[in-house]
Amino acid sequence: MSTTQASAPSMLHRVICPQCWHKFHPEDILWVSEHQDLFGADNRVPNAQMRFLPSRFSPQAEAIDPRGFPCHRLACPNCHLEIPRPMLELQSLVLSVLGSPGSGKSYFLAAMASRLRHVLPMQFFASFTDADASLNVRLKDSERQMYANSNPYEIQELGELIRKTQEVGDEYGYAAVNFGSQSVNYLRPYAFTMQVQQNHPNPERRGTGRVICLYDNAGESFLPGMDKSASPVTRHLAESRVLFFVYDPLQDSRFRCLESDLGEGLIDKSHLGSQEAVFQEAANRIRRYSGLASREKYPRPVIVVVTKCDRWAKLIDGDLMNQSAVVEANKKLSDGSIARLNALDTGLVKSVSAKVRNLLASTTPEIVSAVESFTDHACYIPVSATGAKTHVNPRSGLQAVRPGDLQSFWAEVPFIYSLAISSAGMIPKVSR
Repeated sequence: MSTTQASAPSMLHRVICPQCWHKFHPEDILWVSEHQDLFGADNRVPNAQMRFLPSRFSPQAEAIDPRGFPCHRLACPNCHLEIPRPMLELQSLVLSVLGSPGSGKSYFLAAMASRLRHVLPMQFFASFTDADASLNVRLKDSERQMYANSNPYEIQELGELIRKTQEVGDEYGYAAVNFGSQSVNYLRPYAFTMQVQQNHPNPERRGTGRVICLYDNAGESFLPGMDKSASPVTRHLAESRVLFFVYDPLQDSRFRCLESDLGEGLIDKSHLGSQEAVFQEAANRIRRYSGLASREKYPRPVIVVVTKCDRWAKLIDGDLMNQSAVVEANKKLSDGSIARLNALDTGLVKSVSAKVRNLLASTTPEIVSAVESFTDHACYIPVSATGAKTHVNPRSGLQAVRPGDLQSFWAEVPFIYSLAISSAGMIPKVSR
């Protein structure tokens, strides 16, 4: 039986590896052996099971490895890194998250993933699950420590709750591949499967699905000279449909001076460097990878995720922290009937974005200038991953919090907004 016959009939015509970006037909996919004698037999991926192109299959359409064991995992024919099976059946949506060290990127990602697992099934009739549990280990651990901590009311340092993105060498974030004598490090994405459920009020949307590939670089990856052929860890930027730029305004002393208590309980991170420079470096790489001219605008959305809004939201709207971006709306279906469903209020998001943009333009104008000289599709969304003020541990000098007090605000909105304005049609939208 051929690989094509063994696979689901709904397979894509072409698959793209989420690590090395190699494009190939599904019948060329490699399988990962199971027999222990074949461990370490692959010359491309060290300390791994052998990859092979099968010639035999079991009655359950599982490839049989050279030692006669049925196999279940798949791998790219170029880099030999594993590929989640849903990527053969569903179109991929590539999203990139970038930000400088200390911007709160890791906290935002944990808060966003945790909220999406709850919000999408309950409010939008869409599942949101791990496409590959091994790819999401680091993120799942952070979600559990922050929002399902076994000691919720014990004061803990924030560094104990989150597994921050590391540079090359993190066993979960990066993978080494040997091409002859050359070793290349690839960034591994977080991978999710999002699919509209069969109980969705709009039958036209039922079954629609995407594989979400979410890329998270360490801030150090955007230092000049860090992206090279032996470590092409930011090449996903050219493939991304939406860029999330995580920006912490409280790192800037000009912003903290707006109110006397904005910096209370926070550690001064101004020494970590310019956040604008990180965005500029990312923008330069996108131009280089995608062939954009120096004066040509980036045609896709850039969402500026402005963190720690629980501290500064009062500067734009005293009631913002009580507002929901998800509202009930009527949707007229193709048969003329009306369905009552939840939708994202893009009018509210854009209104809040304009207020945040004006606040930043009056205090830290260089970040607004950097973003808007790169794209005409910028949106500024306030987010709080914790929703609670942190405290500085007097003994260690590090920030601490009670996990049971954590309650994120709008952490899911940047992702939902990016889908609402896309052509996928998986998130309904209204503009009030």
